[in-house]
Amino acid sequence: MEDQILRLGVQAIMSGLATGVETYFAANEFDFVGKVREHAPDVAVLTPANRRLWDVIGQERAARTGPDRTGRAALDGRGARGVAGERPSPRLLLVIEQHQTDDLAGLPADGYLIRQDLSAAGMARALDQLAAGEMAIPVELGRSLIQQAASAAPAKRRGALTARENETLVLLVRGLSNKQIGRRLLISEHGAKRLVSSVLLKLDATNRTSAVVKAIRTGLVDEATLADTAN
Repeated sequence: MEDQILRLGVQAIMSGLATGVETYFAANEFDFVGKVREHAPDVAVLTPANRRLWDVIGQERAARTGPDRTGRAALDGRGARGVAGERPSPRLLLVIEQHQTDDLAGLPADGYLIRQDLSAAGMARALDQLAAGEMAIPVELGRSLIQQAASAAPAKRRGALTARENETLVLLVRGLSNKQIGRRLLISEHGAKRLVSSVLLKLDATNRTSAVVKAIRTGLVDEATLADTAN
């Protein structure tokens, strides 16, 4: 993290978490990439200013995995997909500024913490949510997006979501992968991928984070759903 005060604060919070949480702190950008390669952590914590390092990790994974059937890098909704015998990619937790909450669609991640509200309890809750395969988004942030939706013109959508697509959207809000969505809906992973693609298309969203933000802003996801996700 580029801000020394923030970096020291996060280190203090992480060091004070319950035993069983092993942490590594990077001294600089090169050290970060090296530590991810060496330790294969479950979660990486970054600020938006350094999010490009995440793309470096994803590109490395994609290069090892190779292209998929469409000729593109073999990536899932969160980053590079691991090859056989390789641990899955870490989940990305972004510490954002209050003013950056309006641009979450441009900052795709698996979870968010607002710097001004950063606390040990909030960090522990976010890590628990990520460990459970859910998206970590503070309830306050969800409420803020809902309030923005109330005062903004509704976003244009290409078509109404079907009942199945609405179920898929709720699971997207909770941060589930295609495989997990398939299990919840009792369909194949390929079928879940088609549903996710259809939801993104109808919401005119470029990625999962963008879809979640647009769903909140257009009223497709209510506060009760967000509260359930945060608990």
